[in-house]
Amino acid sequence: MGLFIYSSKVNMSSKSLVLLLSAILLAAPYLAPGLFPLAWISFVPLFWVIDKAETWRRAVLYGWLMGSVAHLLGFHWLVYTINVFGGFPYPISSLVFLLYAILQGLQMAIFAFLVRRFGFGPLQVLPAVFWVALEFWFPLLFPWYFANSQVAFSLFIQTADLVGPYGTSFLLMWFSAAGYRIIYPGNEARRSHLSALVCCVAMAILSLIYGYQRLGAVEEEIAAARKLPVAAVQGNIDIDLKWNPSLVKQNLQKHKDLTGELDGVPLVIWPESAVEVWLPDQLQYLPDDLMPPLPEQSHFIFGAKSFRGQPGTANFKAFNTAFFTDAAGRVLGGYHKQVLLAFGEYLPFAKVLSLLPAMPFGDGFTAGSGPVAFEIPGGIRIGSLICYEDLMPDLSRNFVKGTGANLLVNLTNDAWYGKSVGPWQHARLAQSRAVETRRSLLRVTNTGVTSLVNAKGELVESLPMFVPDVLKTSVDILDGETYYVRYGDWFAWGMTIITVAIVLFHLKRA
Repeated sequence: MGLFIYSSKVNMSSKSLVLLLSAILLAAPYLAPGLFPLAWISFVPLFWVIDKAETWRRAVLYGWLMGSVAHLLGFHWLVYTINVFGGFPYPISSLVFLLYAILQGLQMAIFAFLVRRFGFGPLQVLPAVFWVALEFWFPLLFPWYFANSQVAFSLFIQTADLVGPYGTSFLLMWFSAAGYRIIYPGNEARRSHLSALVCCVAMAILSLIYGYQRLGAVEEEIAAARKLPVAAVQGNIDIDLKWNPSLVKQNLQKHKDLTGELDGVPLVIWPESAVEVWLPDQLQYLPDDLMPPLPEQSHFIFGAKSFRGQPGTANFKAFNTAFFTDAAGRVLGGYHKQVLLAFGEYLPFAKVLSLLPAMPFGDGFTAGSGPVAFEIPGGIRIGSLICYEDLMPDLSRNFVKGTGANLLVNLTNDAWYGKSVGPWQHARLAQSRAVETRRSLLRVTNTGVTSLVNAKGELVESLPMFVPDVLKTSVDILDGETYYVRYGDWFAWGMTIITVAIVLFHLKRA
């Protein structure tokens, strides 16, 4: 009996190490994009543990553990963000981050259940089917896709203009599943699994050929495209200085001084919450004391908090807004952020909790009703994503399809992430939006990374972090419509339907 207990402990210990290996392989490319090859084999250790699990419940537990650890590693910088943004002490911030990782790890727990319960299927393709369905539906506080691990492998991610990020995710997971069966064939002959790997590699080669062809075609489109000179102002206001009433004018002046050095730029952009004064959302003119000096015929986009109604009344609403003005300060449009950050911009279930005695929760910010394009002469239409909205494929796609936007701009304040990998990780995760829509993506940030991503998904220019500076560049104005923009998430929906059909079929047989 003692020998059995000892053996079980050793077995559990070895599985824990294998799960840790899987989590490291998965998280590494999100921290250092050059490590992208690791993602191709990152799920092989997890598949081994799922196969060796004594029961399906153990398999789910192992998947949950791997997913939680991967989030702890990949998003470790969130402890600082929670500490600064939420004002919690570091021990409490660490606990909140741990709970966050455990909740996000549920995605991997569900994946482990599906693989253990329904197997690998013909050509070992079912794990890839299940994964895409989960990526499409599982809610993540900080959205990431398996495809984002390949941002440094430009040739391989170009299929995003056909199927969004899901095609690359599918092939990565399929390769891990097929590779696992070659390494651990079980009771079958190893050569019986070769066809799955051959098919997967063939599909990957086709993806690379498509990528090569598209990169060449898009390069020609970029060369022939209209160019718009722009100026992205990085004010570099430390998070400790933001929203301090005694420093509002000083912080604003930093942006004004940087803008005053510009000459003849048609479009000037300040980042999210650059103006630290609450503004009416139906503002007609920006007050002179807030307006920067702009060349005649220029246009101006900036971020600010706005409101509607009277504070303290039932009709009061607050928004995270991008305003659009001409050189005289006349407000030409405004866009309210559609996807709000839980706990930062709103409290989940606030209306329910407010019904409880002594729980006077407010509603927080109000989500915007839809995409809005800012138009400047020449038919240039600008879609302004705010904060982490540039991580969501459907939002960028809706801006392009719904408003005809031919330039994407992201206004954000990543000072919350401190001097960590967080701002760079945000920038890397956003790069795919340029590929999916074949639009330039200009990211205008408070402390960095202020950068330009071209329609090939390449980060072509960026400012150094934590310095006040202006990115003066020209962006390409492209007007085509990709297959993904036109038809949306057809591939992810297909994988979802197949997954549901498999589950229902097995339930009917049970």
